[in-house]
Amino acid sequence: MRSKNLLHALMSFCFLVALSLTACQRGSAPTSPSNVETSDKQRLSPERVDIRGSIIRSRYNQGQVMLEIDGTASQSQNSRFTRAYVLVQPSTQIVDTNGQSISLSELQQGQNVAVLLRGGGQGSLEGIGIARRIWLEQVY
Repeated sequence: MRSKNLLHALMSFCFLVALSLTACQRGSAPTSPSNVETSDKQRLSPERVDIRGSIIRSRYNQGQVMLEIDGTASQSQNSRFTRAYVLVQPSTQIVDTNGQSISLSELQQGQNVAVLLRGGGQGSLEGIGIARRIWLEQVY
């Protein structure tokens, strides 16, 4: 009986360890000023992101927003995709140009953004995923 409980406890522990290793993803978002680009056009987003461009379309459905973002040609070497369809959930961190967190309702069509995605894409053209972090940016 005791070995059965020990085996059950060991299996539970292994399951929890496996779950914690697969469920936790570490973002590549900057956490210190050393990762932030410092130039005359100060940008808070990292230099390399999944998509950098302007919001073309925004659709709201049940507390989630789907953004269509069209990348700019001048920033294509620093972004993974030229166009992306991004699901923005209420838990997504959105940062304005001053470094302050803003709400999902403040995202508008025509704003320039940089986005880190959780998800994949199709080659280097279109990305589809869930936004981990969004930075509002100045006009390029």
